[in-house]
Amino acid sequence: MKISRIIQQPQNIFLTICLVFGFLLVFINPPFQTPDEAQHLFKMYGYTNGTLNFKVYKNITGNELPLSLIKISKMENIGGHLEKKTSAKEVLSLLKIKLEKDKTAFYTFTPTSYTPVSYFPSFLILWAMKLLNFPPLIMLYMLRLCSLFLYTALGYTAIKTMPAKKWLMLLLALTPMTVYEAASITTDAICMGIAFLFIAYTCKLAMDDNIKKITKKELTIFGSLGTLLLICKYAYFPILLLFFIIPKQKFNSQTKRYLFFSGLTALNIIITAAFIFHTIQISKGVISGAPGYEKSFMIAFIFNKFSWFMDFVIKTIQTKWLDYLYSYIGLLGSNDTKLPLFALNYCIILILSAALIKTDREEKSFDLKSKIIFFIIFLASFFIILTSSFILFQCYPIICGVQGRYFIPVMPFLFFILDNKKIVWNKLPAIIVCGWILIIPFVLHSLINRFYI
Repeated sequence: MKISRIIQQPQNIFLTICLVFGFLLVFINPPFQTPDEAQHLFKMYGYTNGTLNFKVYKNITGNELPLSLIKISKMENIGGHLEKKTSAKEVLSLLKIKLEKDKTAFYTFTPTSYTPVSYFPSFLILWAMKLLNFPPLIMLYMLRLCSLFLYTALGYTAIKTMPAKKWLMLLLALTPMTVYEAASITTDAICMGIAFLFIAYTCKLAMDDNIKKITKKELTIFGSLGTLLLICKYAYFPILLLFFIIPKQKFNSQTKRYLFFSGLTALNIIITAAFIFHTIQISKGVISGAPGYEKSFMIAFIFNKFSWFMDFVIKTIQTKWLDYLYSYIGLLGSNDTKLPLFALNYCIILILSAALIKTDREEKSFDLKSKIIFFIIFLASFFIILTSSFILFQCYPIICGVQGRYFIPVMPFLFFILDNKKIVWNKLPAIIVCGWILIIPFVLHSLINRFYI
């Protein structure tokens, strides 16, 4: 295939690599070895019982779950203990465990605080499998596949829609950490996929010369994607500022332009505030796995000691930025399986190359205004993520609980800033494809060595 043909079809390359790589991860990764995978499954199972929130027994959070589901979730205990291994035989033996949904018990766990939107359509598939009495292990793998297919569809559409830096988007959508999360039971798949699609669609509105004026339909799509993303995870609220990379000349009325943005922002503030208030209210007086003070106290503490808190945040970044970068690319398992350092560095080099180098002289570039907006969005989202972790985990002397995967939806903005018009190399796509395929065996070997050898 000619280089020019490859350049025009990065979405097809993504589709192939993501499905093959993801499918391997679905089955090589032992059950419940992705962070919070058990909690996500338990939360979804609660939805199938009509339970939107957790239940409380003696001030401890949990839910009424089938004994069979509880039994197979014990494999979660492997995580964090490098000396503990499993085998294909042990995993396959779990197939013998039947659902028996009427045999239940109250099981204590720290519930996730996500809405049903974050689990769509997985919880509907789980509900159907429950009606058909699928074995719990089959449920797990089917939900992993559902997550993978949903992410792949969203990622494919995002790369196809993106008017520039398609190959950079492809790499960011295929990092080992990203595909690992997409191939598990999590809310990250839909969150990452919608974020990438939202970014791509807005860039198209801004950069496509065929779009002379922004229509009501396009505004509706923009608003819907942004709201869906924030319902999934409110930490990415600043991403709404992406609206302002669209040239003002593409709007018939500047008054309506600002009214639309103000209305969309107000709507999402109300939704986010209601969600945070609801979470604080239902968690009062219960033991949910998070130590220390209640969330309302911590929020007030930050406002009262904001100067101290900013110094605290800066100290955390100075100490942990490299860990965030590497864990963003490849900290697998239950945050206990690192890729080899050379593989991590290799991924970074490829990503930086795709950010700096254009594959076509005719490809458009981001202007200075857009880059400033990208930086503001990334910085504000970064701050919200750290603040949320401080409120939840209450660690000192640095903020703990922050994982590199939390930055996946906004990392494109950081790399978009490196875009320039000067460096062009039309052979870069072939290097990217071959280079990224070479990463996959190291990822699989790391997981096999961690869990089976």
